[in-house]
Amino acid sequence: MTSPGLQNERTALAWQRMALSVLAGSAIVTRLTLDQLGVFALLGLAVTVPLCIWVLVESERRYRHDAGPRARARSRGGRTHAVLALAVALLGLTELVAMVAAA
Repeated sequence: MTSPGLQNERTALAWQRMALSVLAGSAIVTRLTLDQLGVFALLGLAVTVPLCIWVLVESERRYRHDAGPRARARSRGGRTHAVLALAVALLGLTELVAMVAAA
């Protein structure tokens, strides 16, 4: 049986794992495509790192807000989802450019 209130913690941890996974994937793609793309590969990493840090901070803020003593209404807007989708799309674009450059 799960304890009530742990849902917020599990959700925050899932967002943190996702942000760290995207960050690690970005570093790996940068390392693998650096020879072929040069500075362009670093550009993808330079954009992805701040986005992932923002997602980490946002997940912590959401957890603290939801675990707080007062339940306040907040807009979910979907910004965090959009940021992670942008980071993953940037990773895919970097890899696609590397494959085209190698051909």
